[in-house]
Amino acid sequence: MSSYRISTLTFILVTLGVTLVLTSTFTSASQVSKQSRAKNAKRGCVYKGILRPPGSKFKPEPCTTCRCRKRTGAVHCVVKDCTSDRHCLKFSERKGGRCCPYCLELGCRHTDGKVYKRGAVIRNEPCVRCYCPLGGGEPVCDVTSCPLSQCVDPVHIQGVCCPVCPNGPNCQIGLLTLPINKTVEVEGATCTCERFTDQDGKTRVLARCNKDREEDEEDEDEEDDDEEEEDEEDDEEEEMD
Repeated sequence: MSSYRISTLTFILVTLGVTLVLTSTFTSASQVSKQSRAKNAKRGCVYKGILRPPGSKFKPEPCTTCRCRKRTGAVHCVVKDCTSDRHCLKFSERKGGRCCPYCLELGCRHTDGKVYKRGAVIRNEPCVRCYCPLGGGEPVCDVTSCPLSQCVDPVHIQGVCCPVCPNGPNCQIGLLTLPINKTVEVEGATCTCERFTDQDGKTRVLARCNKDREEDEEDEDEEDDDEEEEDEEDDEEEEMD
């Protein structure tokens, strides 16, 4: 028979023809524990040797808040998580029982993980210029847009955003690289490297080619001859009619 159950033991002693009945009741350990906790709960909670009233709240540390449970007499504590401003450059010290520090100087946290002062210029890429606004917070970035290349042989220089034309503006005409405003004869045509503005307002450098005047005059003469022949044929047809 287990001692952890409520049971009745009956001892029968037969002495001189007299029956003696002894009855004893045992209480389980779990019931003793519950009774003890209930008794302690009425008294309060003991935390680090100090008795706290039932249902009371107390702060053993600046960032820790505890409560004495009425029913169980147990102590339940919650630790506050200090969520600091990610853009803060300088924090205050924890003094006078203050849990979380506060921001003394606001800056800007960049993608490189560093916090920069207000007004500071941040350069992380040749074509991107970022700076910390005077009010702090998120950095402001300006992206440089490169114009159309003015040459056929641009060169990219390390640390420079847009490519440069070491030989100046030029055009490609067949296998020939022609500087701007230069003219060359190519297969009976006069080609010039010119700068102009397109419909989108963008400046371009391209080659424009025109046929020679002599060829143009010959073409015009041929067109005139064709027109005269057509006129003569029309006249002959009218006479026949």
